[in-house]
Amino acid sequence: MNLIVSVVLYNPKDDVFDNIKTYADFVDNLIIVDNSERKNIELINLIKDYYKDKLIYINNNGNLGIASALNIACDKAISLGFDWILTMDQDSSFVNFTHYKKCLLNIQDISNICLLSANTTRNALEKLPKNQTLDYEEKFIVITSSNIINLKYFNQIGRFDDNLFIDMVDYDFCAKIKKVNLRVLYFKDVLVEHALGELYLRKNLLTGKKKHKVEHNNQRVYYIARNSLYLSMKYRKIFPREFGLLKIINIVFIHDITKILLYETSKLKKIKAKFLGLYHFLINKYGKYEI
Repeated sequence: MNLIVSVVLYNPKDDVFDNIKTYADFVDNLIIVDNSERKNIELINLIKDYYKDKLIYINNNGNLGIASALNIACDKAISLGFDWILTMDQDSSFVNFTHYKKCLLNIQDISNICLLSANTTRNALEKLPKNQTLDYEEKFIVITSSNIINLKYFNQIGRFDDNLFIDMVDYDFCAKIKKVNLRVLYFKDVLVEHALGELYLRKNLLTGKKKHKVEHNNQRVYYIARNSLYLSMKYRKIFPREFGLLKIINIVFIHDITKILLYETSKLKKIKAKFLGLYHFLINKYGKYEI
């Protein structure tokens, strides 16, 4: 069993190095795929100095999107003869990565395992169990960051979809896994700190009550709307419960627009972004688009 890790950088801050150290110290090699439009030269030099021959640095000279970056990393890992790749984003860090390696070792003789996933949660350190188990459960959808992918299935599944650019890339990849009857395992005792959008204390416009809400900017709102509809088109006949059109419309438009109106700032910009995403879906406009 050999394991490599890939990290996708996008205009990173200096503290990203601390995140990387929580897992890169425990794997065979580290791939950095740099999508940054503004390079953090000090950070890059720090990583190069610390990891030396262990590091493979790939400069994309701009933002090619998360799907392209992951494809580049997986292709590189396969060319180097690796069996497994851990995919990370720059904002995620492990609480107990060595336990994840034990989980990976424990499933080596189980058939049809394509992907392992960890528990991405806020305040993960506070939730670390005293007795960490190797128990797992099967999942349909997990987020991309902190996954371990079985590379022997990568070409069978199909590559990460560049049409998506960012957002819903993980949903698409997991659907591809299920489509070919492979398995996704989730390990609840492997804990990862992961930023799932910005969390704000917002007041309900109608009731005045305050709640903490995850809030995306209008660029992300656009991608989520467009890409959700795209995935519904791809998978609703195969997986109607997860990707049915009525479900997507209810979540992405009715529920999310209600949340924007009641709690969020920049309401008009975000609602316009939603419907721009709808329009671009209807005219088959995909890939990178800057609002």
